[in-house]
Amino acid sequence: MKKNIILFSAIFFLSAGCGIFGSSGILGTMKTTDGGSSWQQSNATEKSTVNISNLLVSEMGFEPGNHEVIYLASVNNGFWKSSNSGAKWRQILSKITAYDYFLDPSNTQIIFTTGVYNNHGRIVRSRDGGLTWEEVYSEASLNNSVNSITANPTNPRELFAALNSGVLIKSIDGGDTWLVVYDFKDQILKVRYNNKAIYVLSRTKGLSKSVDNGAKWSNLTESLTGLGSVLSFTSKTVEQFYKLALDDQSAGVIFLTTNTGLFKSTDDGKSWQLLKLPVKNSTPRAIASTRGGMLAYTSIGNTILKTLDGGKSWQTQPLITTNAVNKIIIDPLMPQVAYAGLIEE
Repeated sequence: MKKNIILFSAIFFLSAGCGIFGSSGILGTMKTTDGGSSWQQSNATEKSTVNISNLLVSEMGFEPGNHEVIYLASVNNGFWKSSNSGAKWRQILSKITAYDYFLDPSNTQIIFTTGVYNNHGRIVRSRDGGLTWEEVYSEASLNNSVNSITANPTNPRELFAALNSGVLIKSIDGGDTWLVVYDFKDQILKVRYNNKAIYVLSRTKGLSKSVDNGAKWSNLTESLTGLGSVLSFTSKTVEQFYKLALDDQSAGVIFLTTNTGLFKSTDDGKSWQLLKLPVKNSTPRAIASTRGGMLAYTSIGNTILKTLDGGKSWQTQPLITTNAVNKIIIDPLMPQVAYAGLIEE
């Protein structure tokens, strides 16, 4: 595939500020420091006259080894970073519609951001912590975004990226060149590397896994979508998958949000449990999990739900916004701290 290299200055990419997109209700991010009992806006930036309360959040995450540094990909205003636990944000890449990112855990100065720019899917890379950027992949077909990216944690030069069309591409040289690995023939929502395996979540086919670097794949959710459904005869099989959470402390613990509800597996997808949520006839979206799935957050619209017992019971906390929670992350060192990224409902 064609690769174009373009160097950009971070100064060039810095926009005049957010706030140009209208919205009914608060967007951007919110933070809890008391285990979800209360949530406050976390939308200040390093410029006192600018905030990110109109930012549409697609992805968030912590820097490996530093829970005070958080990165945020936004649909409407590029890529952001906070070095002080969300107290203030700084834009390090603009113009691109950003869907996902990856930080090299062995060198966090190396950042990859994926999304769309100028109607073409893109992957851009920074080697200096976001000061300058270079384009390392440009998708030839129009309106085919690069939705997600991950890498082998033991060999970060081995990267995997997912196109909206369902094609998974791979680089073995740190992003310099890319080749097609597999075509799922379904919109790919997320690709993640975990416990020596690659997981791909697609819109209608669900969760797939590869243990041989993408050569062969097994579908882990056929029981939810096919004839062997684990759902009761009064329930519908899953037609749409939304979000994936691989527990950050226990391999094999997986959560999925779907049009039918929230599912949990504790055996790496061999079996699934439909969790009962206290909000009826509503679709969960965001999901985050830690402590072997005992502590988890999910969202329904602007309401955040929290469990401390693996999904047997839930506490609910509505946020002061009419918009929906699209992403939740839990502080890896202080689990009473969590962040929520918002998107228009």
